[in-house]
Amino acid sequence: MVVGGHNLGKILAKQLGITFYDKELITLVAGETNFSEDFISENEQKLPNSLLYQMIMQDYEAPLNKSMSYDDALFVAQSRIIRRIASEKPCIIVGRCADYILKDRPNTINVFLYANMEFKINRVINEYGVSSDKALETIKQTDKNRKEHYFHYTGQEWGYSRNYNITFDTSTIPISNIADFIKGIYTEKIPE
Repeated sequence: MVVGGHNLGKILAKQLGITFYDKELITLVAGETNFSEDFISENEQKLPNSLLYQMIMQDYEAPLNKSMSYDDALFVAQSRIIRRIASEKPCIIVGRCADYILKDRPNTINVFLYANMEFKINRVINEYGVSSDKALETIKQTDKNRKEHYFHYTGQEWGYSRNYNITFDTSTIPISNIADFIKGIYTEKIPE
């Protein structure tokens, strides 16, 4: 949310001519569950557990364990979609533990972006319209949620550099420079 993963993903996707997935995963879930994108977007955090579970259980590849929590079932369903789209064609996926889900996949470049707090506060105020008195709290809560989610599903520390191929400080390196650097790695590592 705060350091530029979405922006970087969009720039790289355009430069490399490959598909970008962030919120676009909502479209995939909608296509596989017969719910509209608007409905999922507006309700993905508010769906009653039984409805969310019903959506997840429509994954055809293999039935999910009915004793699984709704969050776990959602993670499994989303993981299946991430693995499937990554196996079909080159793509960029932002967040959603994709680095962990695709860790054993060849020709994958896992990137982590971070920034100092002053930069994050300025960005969340200017780009997301969060009031200055709520910015720090919003960032801390978002980072806490990401850290807990990542640890729960991967057993690893969110942001720990060894979990990624490369990390960048977006408070000191512009997103456009990071995009150029990753594009260079991509063209070297993944020949056409």
